[in-house]
Amino acid sequence: MTTLQTMHGIFKANFDLAPEILPPEANLEELEIDSLSMIEILFAVEDEFKITVPSEPAAWRSQMKTLGDLVAYIDKLVAEQFPALAGKEATS
Repeated sequence: MTTLQTMHGIFKANFDLAPEILPPEANLEELEIDSLSMIEILFAVEDEFKITVPSEPAAWRSQMKTLGDLVAYIDKLVAEQFPALAGKEATS
C-alpha cells in the first residue's frame, strides 16, 4: 500500500472523505482541513506509520497546501526514521 493510499484510509476514517476526491493535488483548505484537523491527521499518521511527527513551527503548516505535500512530508519522515524502508510502500 502506498503512502497516498494509506492517507486515503485516514481521511476516510476521520473525515468521511472518499478517496475519489483525494488526488495528490487536493487542496487541504478546500477539504476543510484546518489546524485542529491537521493535528488529528498527524496523530493518525504517527499510529499508522509508526513514526514521530516533530513539533513544527506555524510556517511549516503554511507549506502543507495539498495532500501531495502531506504525503511527501510523511515519506520524508519515514525515510529519516526508518532508512531501511525508504522508497518502499507503506506496510499497513
